[in-house]
Order: sequence, then structure tokens, then C-alpha cells
Amino acid sequence: MRLKMTLLTIAYIAVSVLLLAIAYQPQGSVAAQKSDRLAGSSFLVERFAG
Repeated sequence: MRLKMTLLTIAYIAVSVLLLAIAYQPQGSVAAQKSDRLAGSSFLVERFAG
């Protein structure tokens, strides 16, 4: 019984770490897209301002 609980605990921790790693990665790419959009919008403002 104790072995089962230990294995379940290890599996739970491993799955939690995997999910956190997967959830953390897209934030970087979304931030990069936002900065690209900001750079593109400032380019349009400079292009059509004068």
C-alpha cells in the first residue's frame, strides 16, 4: 500500500511539472508576437504620419 502511494505521488509530481512546463512555453511566443505587432504598428504610424 505504501509503495502504491509513493508511486502515485511521484507520478502526480511528474505530471504537474510537465503541465507547468507546457503552460509556461506559449507565454514567451505570445509576448514575442505582441512586440512584433507593436513594432509593425509603429512602422505604420511613421510611414503615414508624414
